[in-house]
Amino acid sequence: MNGTVSAARAARMSRKERRQRRLAMELRNKNALLALILPVMIAAKVMVAYLLPPKYFYDNNRMLAMMLGTAGDNAWGGSYEIAADLFRSLNFADLETMVDWSICLGIIFTALVAFMILRAEAPDLLQSLFILATVGLLNIYIFTIGKDIIQFAFFFAVYVVLLLPLDNALVKVLLSAGILYYESTFFREYYILIAALILAVYVILEFFRSRRQLGVGSVLLIIVLLFAVIYAMMMTAQRIMPSEYQQIMNLRAGYDTAFGDSADSATLILNLIPGDGLPLFMVNYVINAFRMMIPVELTMRGAYYLPFFAFQCMVTAYMVNLLRQINRIDESTLFLAVCVFLGYMLGSFIFEPDFGSWTRHEAATFPVLHLLVLNRYQKIPLTQKERVLIDGGV
Repeated sequence: MNGTVSAARAARMSRKERRQRRLAMELRNKNALLALILPVMIAAKVMVAYLLPPKYFYDNNRMLAMMLGTAGDNAWGGSYEIAADLFRSLNFADLETMVDWSICLGIIFTALVAFMILRAEAPDLLQSLFILATVGLLNIYIFTIGKDIIQFAFFFAVYVVLLLPLDNALVKVLLSAGILYYESTFFREYYILIAALILAVYVILEFFRSRRQLGVGSVLLIIVLLFAVIYAMMMTAQRIMPSEYQQIMNLRAGYDTAFGDSADSATLILNLIPGDGLPLFMVNYVINAFRMMIPVELTMRGAYYLPFFAFQCMVTAYMVNLLRQINRIDESTLFLAVCVFLGYMLGSFIFEPDFGSWTRHEAATFPVLHLLVLNRYQKIPLTQKERVLIDGGV
């Protein structure tokens, strides 16, 4: 009897030791990721200052000129004017160049990114690579004077809501949708649709979350229902908001003329099937959605676009992986983050004009996006080497 008790105690101690070793390895992984954030930020800022041509920052330079009052005929109204006024009011340090803004905002917001990573779960290697790539994108395109950093701030507000110590998930999702609705009232009008889609996604996923088992068919059914929501919303808009409905129907047809010879014209997302009518709009919507989730055509435009292709494929893979496990996700914060991000994607499939802005705007959702990546559901199973490190060679 005593021998049996001793053996069980030894087994428990062994499991405890293995757990401690695993936690130590995860801590090393997180520390390594945090340590690499600063070098990645510096490398990105060097690219902004010395390597990337000005055509990739024409919106930022226009914003800078508007903020300084030197834009002249190049000044735009609407959200550009709102953003320029905001940066003018915040320019306490009298920053006068885009590089100045890039460095200043990069330091502040990269520190904020490090804080979010610090409180997230420890990453595996693939998760670390994805986060570092996103930090690079953020410091090149987002953490500078421009509209995208304002979007980042709104998604950070959503992130704060998702972390609130409330047990009521419905309240959190309503608050999250409310934040993006508020953004639509003065900055990006189409975010009112994203706010509505977040609520629709929540209802659909909550239903599937209660099911015991999900297969490939269930994931496909979720996707079909999400597209059906878009169709229903368009039919509703056709009847109660006919002018807005026509704007959406003609949106992509006008992008080619609107963008002209700008840097983004080479990666415009134009409809592949010409024609009018809601059924054809939905066909193009589905096609464009898959084009944006797996942008194979970017690989045909040169090596420069390969990192963007890889980034988007990883985002899609992480999202699909969560959808197929939606009934197993018992963490309210993660579940609501999935709802918010899916709602954002469904709206973006309608409004994003080109692959460049799609990638930038997606990176700007980092406060929510990183929740979808840094969690236990996304980790790749341990390698044999890692098992040996944890088990002590056993």
